[in-house]
Amino acid sequence: MPPDALTAGWFTLAPTPGSPGPAVIAGHVDYEGVPGVFQRLGELEPGDEVTVVRADGSTAVFSTYLVERFAKARFPTERVYGNTAGPELRLITCGGAFDTGTGHYHDNVVAYARLVRVA
Repeated sequence: MPPDALTAGWFTLAPTPGSPGPAVIAGHVDYEGVPGVFQRLGELEPGDEVTVVRADGSTAVFSTYLVERFAKARFPTERVYGNTAGPELRLITCGGAFDTGTGHYHDNVVAYARLVRVA
């Protein structure tokens, strides 16, 4: 996870965004009192577009098809990281109740999206 509120991080063991398989990007919902890059991730709805600027300067555009929240103990590892029929994107952040004792949220929010075009 990136060490600041406004940076999202690509999971480098997953495909790059726009390549076959599920690219995975994680970011904070908030961090040390600052709203995070994914503070509104849970508000995405099916059909909402997500854009990722790639290292070569092209932009991969994905269409959201599902947003779910899971208790961290029941995180769907295979659904998030498992193979897909084509290029997809997973966006992950924290959600649910915040535990002041541990300093962590109880849940994760995951948005799932499919590639629609590269520009």
